[in-house]
Amino acid sequence: MLTLTIAFLAALGVLSLGLGRIVLSELDNIGTKATDRLTWNLALVQISHLQVREMAYRAQGGENLHVFRLEFGIYSSRVAALRDSPKFEKLRTNQLVGEKLIRIQRQLDFFTPLVDGPDKDLVQSLPAFIDGLQRNNRDVRDLVRIGLQLEAQSSADHKHQVTLTLKSLGWVLVALVMALAFTALLIQRLFFRTYELLSAHRATAERLRVMVSSSLDAIVMVDVRGEILSFNGAAEDIFGFTKEEVVGKRLKDTLIPIHHHKFTVDNTVSFLKSGEGNLINKGPVLKEAKRKSGEVFPIELNVSSSQDGDNIVFVCFMRDVTDRIKGEEELRRARDDALAGERVKEKLLTVLSHEIRTPLNGILGSIELLENAEMLSQEQKYLRTMRASGELLLHHVNEVLEMSRLETGTEFENYEPFDLDELLQEIVDCHFFPAKARGNKIRLRCRLPGETHCVGNPERIHQVLMRLLANALKFTENGEIMIDVEHQAGKDEVEFRVCDTGEGIADEDLERIFEDFVTLDTSYSRKREGTGLGLAITRRVVEQMGGELNVESELGEGSIFWFTLSLPLVTQPQTTKAIASADVPRPIHILIVEDNDINRMLLEKLLQRQGHRVTCAVGGAEGVEAVEKERFDLVIMDISMPGMDGIEALRQIRTRRLAEGVEIVALTAHAAGDDQKRILEAGFTEILIKPATQAELARVIAAYTGQNKTINIPQENSDIQQFIEALGDEKARGYLGNFCTEVIQLKQDLSSHGQVSKEHQSEAHRLAGSAAVLGLATLRTCMQDIESAELESDPPLIALAEAWTEASEILAPHLDSSQQ
Repeated sequence: MLTLTIAFLAALGVLSLGLGRIVLSELDNIGTKATDRLTWNLALVQISHLQVREMAYRAQGGENLHVFRLEFGIYSSRVAALRDSPKFEKLRTNQLVGEKLIRIQRQLDFFTPLVDGPDKDLVQSLPAFIDGLQRNNRDVRDLVRIGLQLEAQSSADHKHQVTLTLKSLGWVLVALVMALAFTALLIQRLFFRTYELLSAHRATAERLRVMVSSSLDAIVMVDVRGEILSFNGAAEDIFGFTKEEVVGKRLKDTLIPIHHHKFTVDNTVSFLKSGEGNLINKGPVLKEAKRKSGEVFPIELNVSSSQDGDNIVFVCFMRDVTDRIKGEEELRRARDDALAGERVKEKLLTVLSHEIRTPLNGILGSIELLENAEMLSQEQKYLRTMRASGELLLHHVNEVLEMSRLETGTEFENYEPFDLDELLQEIVDCHFFPAKARGNKIRLRCRLPGETHCVGNPERIHQVLMRLLANALKFTENGEIMIDVEHQAGKDEVEFRVCDTGEGIADEDLERIFEDFVTLDTSYSRKREGTGLGLAITRRVVEQMGGELNVESELGEGSIFWFTLSLPLVTQPQTTKAIASADVPRPIHILIVEDNDINRMLLEKLLQRQGHRVTCAVGGAEGVEAVEKERFDLVIMDISMPGMDGIEALRQIRTRRLAEGVEIVALTAHAAGDDQKRILEAGFTEILIKPATQAELARVIAAYTGQNKTINIPQENSDIQQFIEALGDEKARGYLGNFCTEVIQLKQDLSSHGQVSKEHQSEAHRLAGSAAVLGLATLRTCMQDIESAELESDPPLIALAEAWTEASEILAPHLDSSQQ
């Protein structure tokens, strides 16, 4: 503001000076000599005219001719000045003046030769000259009159201009005075403002001094030579020096370790030369400093440069980060320990998988052998109980392994078009008999637009809804369960709700039910079996699909679980169904390499029952020796064995070329994906997951011996009544009830697991044989599809639901009411 005011004052001053000079110039023009004025010159012309006429009269007697000639010359020059001088240009522009000047000049031009001639001739011409001058009298008077008029007009214009200039000068002076007054006020205000700022600056400087002195960080100021200029209290505490001990001394000689001297000097020199350095004005960096005791310790250093004229100083902010570094090291160690714990957990899960599945292999396999033998009805009941308990244990193991897989953050990428209405109907049909067994009604309310096909992950949606329905059935008796599905208007979103009228959940337990391995002591008590992982797995699956699983519940009233997924609607895709086939192998010679006695004996019995010749080897080394001595059509080898494991045994067999052209199949309880990848990369043809069933063994033998024989699957149902008559009513109904339980269990396992495993393949193969005996062709085809599916692929849940709906309608008339 002050700058603008000063500029304005300067402009006014310059303007006033200019106007003053104009006024002075005009005043000077007023005092110009008369010779420079028009009227004066015209008056001289008139006077010369009269004088030359007077002298002409006197010279008629021949006297005073020289005086006449002098006056004539003066008169002629003055007329010539009027005619030619630029000063009289304005006068000559007047037409009347021009005409009169021409007449006067003609008279002069006529007599000029006579005046310049002999005296005699001049004397004779004087009377005529006098007459001519007499005629010019009026012209000369008119010139003077016109000149006076012009002079008066010019004088009036000049006065007016001077008046305007004086007025302008007056206004400029008024503006100048006002600007000076405003400037004075502004300077006064700036003075008070400067005083206030100075006071604030002093207060700020005092606060800054207090802050610097009380700062927890060391603040050290040095000059370009590296000499310390200031040293605050925190620096004294951190470094152990007093201010008096270090001020004036070089920074590198007091606070910097010797191995950093060169870096400090080079960085300062580089900054002074180019304005750039690796440390100055680069933000905080981790460096080392030295205490008075000589101890070297880590610091966080921030160096800033400040320049006042030609003087450059460096302000160093130093923070002792010894504790932070130690804390970070402890955190790293804790992180490493946690990662090591995770690896131990994964290893533990792998070991548990093997150690639990190995005895289960023996248990379930032995039960399978016993089930094929002739036994009493009571004994069959015991076997069914044993099988159900064993398979439940296997289901719990699978849940733990699935939780481990979900924690790795694996994304679900199997997004495809599917019929949502068909999937929901299949889920309801699947739970019809379990719900009826507990006295429950199950309903489906699906509010979708005309097109029910959408894009999503049907297997995972099926898995989530199956788990939620199973959970609702577990805690609801003689009540109602409903699946409510609604499309969100204007959005590509579908909301799923599973409602039940069961026992309900207390408010304080609503979040706990989603935690790992949590079972509640009230409605979710231990009287219900389970690992406490079902809802935890379900929530993780929903989250990985981009949704969020929520719950509302009241004790004694029931619960509602709901989630929303993005499922864009599409037009119905075209689908085709393939007709499967089964393979029947011929007898071959098989080598079993297995260190577990029970498993080895079971495999031997299973294969012998299929008509194959079996040789057994205990451990990897004995298996290599057996292959070296004898030719086999197929080798089935365990992985985890003491001494030489299966992978090393395979490596030696392949390296020594002991079994050229013979497929070697791995037999293991390691179901984790990484384990299977490692086994297949080692060179095994395929992996059999324990427990291996007769059906699974038959499939592997048929697939890798090159002796397959294809048979067609019958398309019509067999006579179940004939099956009942062959086995007896009680035994057949018990078998049918057990068969229904096993199919439902497999469906639930596939839905909860979300991917086909070896266990699923084995169970599907076994159930496929039972379905064939019962004439359930569609169900058998579906089971064979599951059996032949790739490991960890998405199971055909919709097709299985359709097949089971058809099969359950066929079986319903032949089951006891308690089994329906």
